[in-house]
Amino acid sequence: MADLEERIARLEAESDIRRLKARYLNACDAKDVDAIRACFTPDAELDYQPVGKFGPDGLIEAFTQIALHSPIVDVHQIHNGEIEVIDADHAKARWSLGFSTYDPRDGSFRLIGSFYHDDYVRTPDGWRVSKSRHEPRTIMDGKLGETGVTARSILA
Repeated sequence: MADLEERIARLEAESDIRRLKARYLNACDAKDVDAIRACFTPDAELDYQPVGKFGPDGLIEAFTQIALHSPIVDVHQIHNGEIEVIDADHAKARWSLGFSTYDPRDGSFRLIGSFYHDDYVRTPDGWRVSKSRHEPRTIMDGKLGETGVTARSILA
């Protein structure tokens, strides 16, 4: 059994990583690009399908084009975090994401159920995401209209 200091350090790392993931998703919902960027290492590798593969700069560029200057409302809800602290400076996790986005201009919405697979490193500024892969499991596109709701599954 690990000694008490090791066990406490692992619990603190898990807690810090949970807060980092929450900070990232809350920053996305708040459209705060500086806070989004601060969650990643400068050389992070991101595979966020169906949007694309890129580093943090590419993420900010895609985010800016899609959501920043629009009335689109996003809601990211993360659940069931399985965090494995590998050593004092490395960890990985799998998260379940429930995501919804709504565009009031035309009543369109998207619902996504997916997994995030993340790698983390401890930096002088705390834990940061060094690699992240988004694995969509369900994607539902729809529209709210005068006659009700229409929707179709893109990925099942």
